[in-house]
Amino acid sequence: MFMQNVDNFVEMFSNRAPKHIFSRIDMRKISSDVLKKAAALVIGAIFTALAVGSPFIAIAMADTRTVILIDAGHGGSDAGVTGTRTGVKESDLNLKVALLLGEYLEGSGYRVVYTRTADVMYGYPGVVGNKKRADMFRRGDIINGAKPAAAVSIHMNFYSSPSRRGAQTFYAKGFPQGQALAEALQKALNEGVNAQCGGRSYSALTAQKYILECSPYPTAIAECGFLSNPLDEANLCDEGYRAMLAGVLRDGIIAFLRANEKPVI
Repeated sequence: MFMQNVDNFVEMFSNRAPKHIFSRIDMRKISSDVLKKAAALVIGAIFTALAVGSPFIAIAMADTRTVILIDAGHGGSDAGVTGTRTGVKESDLNLKVALLLGEYLEGSGYRVVYTRTADVMYGYPGVVGNKKRADMFRRGDIINGAKPAAAVSIHMNFYSSPSRRGAQTFYAKGFPQGQALAEALQKALNEGVNAQCGGRSYSALTAQKYILECSPYPTAIAECGFLSNPLDEANLCDEGYRAMLAGVLRDGIIAFLRANEKPVI
């Protein structure tokens, strides 16, 4: 089979080689054996690259990794809620957690797509006078373009009573895969965050949000804590806590993917 491939290569090379490039070379004087040896070297080099993992081959194969989309909620002129003690912007915390989560997922072998990696709010063609709608439409386009195995939107919560605390997840009614993702995330958050840091255990709940309904891909919102609660706010402002939180979210996503037979590669 290998020599047959070499013969085919030689025939193609002889018939299709650009004549202006080889005008000074009399191809008839080059023996078929010489051409076969040269072709064998080229094909052998390709097989070797495949065997040892050439960086060029790795780049070509990168897109085959399972895709996870991370949405850092709000951004730009839309700051979201703010902390009652520190005034920290939800949009800033969302982005910090999202980037950490993406880093951890990349380290676990997944390809991560972000809706934003900076403090921005998007515009959208044809949408005038409604910045929020334009921003959400653009995020919806990014999700649908990425075709992710899972999409998670990172947010911080706020409630009228400062006693409410803990991390909670949401999904859209009628989206069973989104529900399964939200439940896997909630389980991980209950065990790794809420039980450890004094928050109550929650169940994943339904919510009518564009980000949850804009695509057919499994999507959930993770409300990572209450900025209306001083203890949650202090935790969320702590770099070490955010790292722990991102690790728990990663574990929840991976648990969902494994349960739904979505491999890393």
